[in-house]
Amino acid sequence: MKKLLTVPALLVSLAGFSQTPKFTLDSAPAPATICYARPESMHTQLPPPAAYLEQQRSGRRVNGVKIEVTYTGFSPEAQAAFQYAVDIWQSVLISPVTIRVQANWTTLGTNVLGSAGPTAYYRDLNGATRAGVLYPVALAEKISGQDLNLPTDPDITTRFNSSFNWYYGLDMKTPAGKHDLVSVVLHELGHGLGFIAGTSYTAPNGFYGNPPSVFSTYIENLAGEQLTNNPAFPNGSAALGAQLISGQLYFNSPLARSVNNDNRPRLFAPATYSAGSSISHLDEATYRAGDINSLMTPQIGAAEAMHNPGPITLKMFDEMGWFNTAIRTTPLKDSEVARDFPVTATIISDGTVTPGSVKLNYAIDNAAPVAVTMTNTSGNIYQGVIPNPGLNHTVSYFITATDNETKRTYTAPAVYQPNVATVDRYSFVVGPDAVAPLVQHRAATYVFADKLPLSLQVQATDNLGVSTVQAEVFVNGVARPTITLTRQGTSNNFVGNLTAAGVVAGDVLTYRIVVRDVATTPNQTLNPASGFYTVNVVSFKPAQDTYTNNFNSTTPLDFVGEGFRINQPADFANPAIHSDHPYTDDSTRIYQMLVPIRVTSKNTSMTFDEVVLVEPGEPNSTFGTPEFYDFVVVEGSTDQGATWKPVADGYDSRLQADWLAAWNAKVTAAGNSTAVGSASLFKPHTFNLGSKYNVGDEVRLRFRLTSDPGAFGWGWVIDNVVVSNVVTSVASELKASGSLVVSPNPSAGQFRVQASFSRPTSGLEVVVRNMLGQEVYRQAVPATANLNLPIDLGQLANGIYQLSLGNGADAASRKILIQR
Repeated sequence: MKKLLTVPALLVSLAGFSQTPKFTLDSAPAPATICYARPESMHTQLPPPAAYLEQQRSGRRVNGVKIEVTYTGFSPEAQAAFQYAVDIWQSVLISPVTIRVQANWTTLGTNVLGSAGPTAYYRDLNGATRAGVLYPVALAEKISGQDLNLPTDPDITTRFNSSFNWYYGLDMKTPAGKHDLVSVVLHELGHGLGFIAGTSYTAPNGFYGNPPSVFSTYIENLAGEQLTNNPAFPNGSAALGAQLISGQLYFNSPLARSVNNDNRPRLFAPATYSAGSSISHLDEATYRAGDINSLMTPQIGAAEAMHNPGPITLKMFDEMGWFNTAIRTTPLKDSEVARDFPVTATIISDGTVTPGSVKLNYAIDNAAPVAVTMTNTSGNIYQGVIPNPGLNHTVSYFITATDNETKRTYTAPAVYQPNVATVDRYSFVVGPDAVAPLVQHRAATYVFADKLPLSLQVQATDNLGVSTVQAEVFVNGVARPTITLTRQGTSNNFVGNLTAAGVVAGDVLTYRIVVRDVATTPNQTLNPASGFYTVNVVSFKPAQDTYTNNFNSTTPLDFVGEGFRINQPADFANPAIHSDHPYTDDSTRIYQMLVPIRVTSKNTSMTFDEVVLVEPGEPNSTFGTPEFYDFVVVEGSTDQGATWKPVADGYDSRLQADWLAAWNAKVTAAGNSTAVGSASLFKPHTFNLGSKYNVGDEVRLRFRLTSDPGAFGWGWVIDNVVVSNVVTSVASELKASGSLVVSPNPSAGQFRVQASFSRPTSGLEVVVRNMLGQEVYRQAVPATANLNLPIDLGQLANGIYQLSLGNGADAASRKILIQR
């Protein structure tokens, strides 16, 4: 089972909050929850909440939230039921930002009603209730008051089982044996809005996100012990795993306790962990069918109509930030001048701010904080002043405010997640500045000559302010004029272009970034700290019919890309193409071949030796699905790189038994593998380009390694690349080996096709024809050296059929008998 919701480390440190904090995207996408059907007819009804009924009575939306849905595959009656559930959520939520939902009507697994999840998570929001935790994008946008992803991107994705026996009515009169679509949509949207824990379990170990989701920071056990960031329950440990299957987990929310007889809401934590269901639901036994809080339990029964989120769920949402008082402020920078320091905050409350509760709390050096009531200067704007502290002092401060409705006190910066010791104040220094700017820049290693000039993007911040960002540039060692990069609006991003004048393929660009601040005596940062970045100017070479490269000699540059290089690590006898070892999670690495291949026949093939130690997907998962996790793939383009498509399905460590064994032998508690590749693990792999492309096509080829936010490992090595027009016939190889076996034969229509090849072979299909030569079945075969494929022809009539395995005319055949 995959460890879910592990995210990259924060790119810019915010320790001490001496720099302006920016929200940070953690590109999950998050794991989806699953709602299962309960077969019993429950015959219960929960009417819509009072807010919805009032909205219907008055004919106007009381709160300001708007939910837009993009439907795929829905019938009009299914869409109407979905919209009804949307209207209910719109009546109880507050957000200035439109929530966008992608709704898919499709076939799902057995007994699965639907699934849903946020498309992304964000942290370090200006106005958040907690710092250092992940907020699902819809909630993050509500808190920050702005779109964070692209306006065209959904915030929530949902899937609903098109093959279920649905009731589409809006009247809660769900008949026996049918499931109420409104209830299931309402339930799934609840997950997308934030009712999702982000935990997982691989016996005996339990996991939560790193950093955790805001939901998971409220989870406690029976004894009231916090689960996240608790030394008693380390992330990835058996101790945490025992808690996740304890049956005694709770959501410790003061607001939720207020509508639950001062009891913590109990979460679903069965002894057998259910991926996509455990922890991310209320407890089924506690909140049974008919209970006003039963919507967010893990199963929905037939004839069970729940058109109300329930007071517990709504208060849990309020606790996480759906009811919020956001304190938005720009932290003060350091100063070389001693003076009074005005502090301004914009306070946006979903209720009303308690008069006199907005306080500026400041301290000089290590003195006790002094609280000053901030003045409401206009609208939502409040201002206070930190009096002149004098030179050579450090000033720290924070802002607090209370609302009349929840009586909660909110802070800026937000309080950190429980059990984590951190600075929860803004701070700045008054006195002579000796702090150099912070600079981030990702340098390219190559640029195509026809894509010049090369765009440079630099992120530069400073405790006083950035004065200039420049690039010192050389072409083939000869200096070019220094380039000044331009700040983009008020952001910390600076952009400029390296000149293209006179630069051609084969030239080498070198440069470094120089950043200076506005201090009286300017401080300077060089990036890189020493030396220069090197960028090779390249172009594609003429297409060739064949190609060979064993990477053992210093041949002209034939491959370019990021995250790969030609080198020779320990345990390898010769140089080869190596990905980063280890690769990191949540990234894509590409190595592109500069020699296009001309397909001259249907026998044009590409062969290479490789070792693939990347995270294996779930057993029986398929390429292109979320359960496939990390993968490597060979891609081709016939339109000069405008679009790229797989030459064959991507694959992972499951392709070869010894790769999988090596990966599994050294898996850590976090789900990563420390296994190291070696020459002994090399396996040959052949791709039939002639079966993918037309004769005459010129194909650009590239290698790609893609990893998701989760486990990672050693990576990929590729050696002895050969493109030729000589391939071993599938039919002749199977005939020589006698390895094509259909068993059992005769059968009732259920059998397995087994075959062995000398190397992994792609582009094959199983085709079945009747005795008239009519095709009755066709199935693509994944690239493999050892095929063991189940086939079900139980729908066909008794008789003799011909089964072939291969590629078009190049196929081996067996007669099969279906007999019942």
